[in-house]
Amino acid sequence: MRKITSLFLLLFFAGFGVFAQNSPGPSEMNKLFSKNLKYSTEARQNDQTGIVTLSVAIDDAGYPVGDPKVYSGETLLAEEVLRTYEKVKESWDPSYLDGKKTGEDYLMTFEFILQKGTEFISNPMTKYKKEEVVDPLKALNKAIEENPYSSKLYKKRSEYYSMIGENWLSKLDANQSEFLKKNEITNVVIVGYGSSGKPTSL
Repeated sequence: MRKITSLFLLLFFAGFGVFAQNSPGPSEMNKLFSKNLKYSTEARQNDQTGIVTLSVAIDDAGYPVGDPKVYSGETLLAEEVLRTYEKVKESWDPSYLDGKKTGEDYLMTFEFILQKGTEFISNPMTKYKKEEVVDPLKALNKAIEENPYSSKLYKKRSEYYSMIGENWLSKLDANQSEFLKKNEITNVVIVGYGSSGKPTSL
């Protein structure tokens, strides 16, 4: 019997669990993102993951103005976030700011995580393939270069610096992470489950 890997999408709103009880504005915004944001098949097939950050200008009345600035190393993910943002913007309410000061710029963060399932047709040469060694610091530096306004990336690099004994660098990144986090109005995690469905050639 052929077994087909199911694909699932889960959206989480990290760090905003209290909104459902205390702040219906941001809760409604998160519902709109949950309804409209997709982890596209093309993005999953191309193994695109990572963090997309939008910088949004808010006018004195509490509404977004102009086009948001987007920071990401993955084009497909950035396009999906922008598409969804435009839908949310159409229904925007100043209460989404949850009491934050108007007339300022704020950040919206979207993290895409891909959990791969088992390939239906496996490549017999895979077991002989050596895993590419990735330098964690180089990977973090590159990610921050592409997206310099992600609180999560600075937090991860802070943790890495702490692990290797670079305590002052760790503190600097921790401070930067905290500053950026205070200026976020939403922080969304999108998890895609299932195999990419992309056959691997021998």
